[in-house]
Amino acid sequence: MQRQEFLSRWIEIIKRSSATLVYKQNFVNAVLRAVRNCSTRHTYGTAWARAVVEELEGHKISPERGEIALDLRSTARKMAGYYWDQTVYFSLRQGPNPLRQPRILRGIKDLLKEYRKRSPQCAPVPFREAVFSPGLKEMLDQVVDTALEIVTGEILPRFQLKGQGKENFINYQKGADVLYLPQAAASAIVENSPLILEAVYYRWAQILEMYNTSPRINRKVRIIDTADLRDRPLSHYEKYLDIENPGRLCFYCGQPVDGESPTMDHVLPWSYLCSDDVWNLVYAHPGCRPGEYGRVLPQFFMARLEKRNSALLEKLAAYAESDMVAGALQDAVSRGIVRKYWTLCQD
Repeated sequence: MQRQEFLSRWIEIIKRSSATLVYKQNFVNAVLRAVRNCSTRHTYGTAWARAVVEELEGHKISPERGEIALDLRSTARKMAGYYWDQTVYFSLRQGPNPLRQPRILRGIKDLLKEYRKRSPQCAPVPFREAVFSPGLKEMLDQVVDTALEIVTGEILPRFQLKGQGKENFINYQKGADVLYLPQAAASAIVENSPLILEAVYYRWAQILEMYNTSPRINRKVRIIDTADLRDRPLSHYEKYLDIENPGRLCFYCGQPVDGESPTMDHVLPWSYLCSDDVWNLVYAHPGCRPGEYGRVLPQFFMARLEKRNSALLEKLAAYAESDMVAGALQDAVSRGIVRKYWTLCQD
């Protein structure tokens, strides 16, 4: 009798476990389906999906909890942060009309405009490090309010329509600032976060490629996750630049750039290319680059850069097949890539 009771209980546990696994699989499929069906008029859906995963990763999800409360305002603030980073570093468009970008982005641009008035020459600051004055905090709160309105009024209904199918995966009361997820659904998101984020990044990049001509969109979408967003060591390229410029003269003023590790500059803005390439790197004093940070320089400097690249290639041509950097330089010169990218980043 005891054995039969034990087997019955064991079978019941297996059934419940199987049902939970099926439920989780169906829920993840629903999330992925909703991501694939995100509107191409903007990127709100992908931004919110990213925010939900990040928000749930900060929750302690245990089997004993029935439902997990998801703070929608917190997800809205995370969305504002993503748009801040993608704008301050890369100036990415998030919608089809360049003259009227999506509402959240317009708010972020207004906020950035006021933020930059304090120090127009400073390097970009990621959202997590930005310090806002009381007036700027008020502007940020307005952006978050807009994002929350969009989440509750546009994104959630779209998910309920295109993501859920026949099963009711979420518990949301219209107008509320909290969304309730069953423990199994929340757990499924956290357990499958790498898969979901891959789908989010892929879809986000797909949409952005419709509105932006800059290269490496996929990397620009993903790079907002990294701690070392911008400051990569460029010392690897010194030995190449020294071949053509042994005196380490500043590209802009012509005076020597002192120091054991002289500073370098990306002639075409790093924010456009999102890469470090020898054909775009020059020695330069920190304050010599004309204009504001990230500004596209006049054509005169492109002609000077092309001349420098040709001279450097003459000295490296013999190594083009064996050295990756030399090969990339040869390819850039033969394709006229400086002029090509300079033309594109006028857009």
